[in-house]
Amino acid sequence: MATASELGRGLLALDWGTSSFRLTVINDAGKERQQLHSDRGIAQISQQQLLPYLLEQIAALPEDLQALPVIICGMAGSTIGLQDVPYHTCPADPQQLANALAPLDGCELNASIVPGLSARNPDNNNRELEVMRGEETQIVGWLAQASEKERQSSWLCLPGTHAKWVEIKQGRVQGFRTAMTGELYALLRKHSVLVQGEQTFSDKAFASGLAAKGESLSFDLFSTRTRVLDQRLSPQHSAAYLSGLLIGSEIRALSGTLKSEAGNFTTVHLIGDQHITDLYCRGLAQQDIQSHQYDGAALAVKGLRQLYLQSNKHD
Repeated sequence: MATASELGRGLLALDWGTSSFRLTVINDAGKERQQLHSDRGIAQISQQQLLPYLLEQIAALPEDLQALPVIICGMAGSTIGLQDVPYHTCPADPQQLANALAPLDGCELNASIVPGLSARNPDNNNRELEVMRGEETQIVGWLAQASEKERQSSWLCLPGTHAKWVEIKQGRVQGFRTAMTGELYALLRKHSVLVQGEQTFSDKAFASGLAAKGESLSFDLFSTRTRVLDQRLSPQHSAAYLSGLLIGSEIRALSGTLKSEAGNFTTVHLIGDQHITDLYCRGLAQQDIQSHQYDGAALAVKGLRQLYLQSNKHD
């Protein structure tokens, strides 16, 4: 295990979401030295026990690492987290986020929390509110390694429970949209008639779901059931078909937005776990849209470090 002198001016980067806790020790060069990971997300711990749990995890580190500064993203900054930190409004760039880091009150830790982002969706003049917590650090990490051309104009997709589609303009998060595809999949798989019995993933069933193009998702969903009834779909492949159906519908809904002024599809940058980005890569390819994939956890650590370095907390 590295000592504090080996780490130099190191950092504890914490991505604390609804369902997971990931604390990474990194040195001043950005190299990961150690990681503590658990399923003790914000939703799994009472709010009164969040700070004690964080202090307990830091105390489990070697003594010479316990005084390192801490930077935190995710639901830790929400109303159910360690401390309610207001969202930063889009458009926003990494420097503005770094300037908005909020110190963690009520303890002796040298810790700060990333505020998250909010935006107003202009579609249909409704100006619906959009919010994210945690994904903004992955975006900052992506921007830190992106080419100048990519920074000028790009679309990112961060699939997950609530998938985020993010427009990048001139190195800033211009705005974003949220699709509840992951949560819909989980609810329908566990609590509907569409998926029954043990399931195995089928590439063919997933591809069939991607290709299904009905009038409306609410009508198309029932085909997950009827295809089993008329023996076009094996019962154990229902979940795979449902996944394709949901992801395909999400991508088709955004396909017009993903076109450039010249009428060509822009490349989509997929950020997240490889399994889910693989599925979205296939869904985009089915619509003739190219994509690149990135490890979301690695970009989150990179983004947290970048925000710390750009903040006035870093001498």
